[in-house]
Amino acid sequence: MISSTVQYHFTVLYRFILPFLLGYACTALLASNLTVLFYLLFPKAEAIYLAAFISILFFVSFVISSFCIHSLPKLSLISISLTTGLAAIYWIAG
Repeated sequence: MISSTVQYHFTVLYRFILPFLLGYACTALLASNLTVLFYLLFPKAEAIYLAAFISILFFVSFVISSFCIHSLPKLSLISISLTTGLAAIYWIAG
């Protein structure tokens, strides 16, 4: 049986790794999706800069909100569903 201190260390490690890995994946997908969207409205350079700026703000808010959610299953569900949704949008808009 795993002791409570080892289990606590794993939950802290999970809470630290999940926002940064899935946050990075979500940020990359969001930047790609926004670039495709903004490319229709703005010149190419401005579309890329605006998408990157919005994605950086998204990453910061994703990481901060991940540490505000107390339930690990809820955090996992929200993070994975957000990543899956952005990946589906990228696959469709592609």
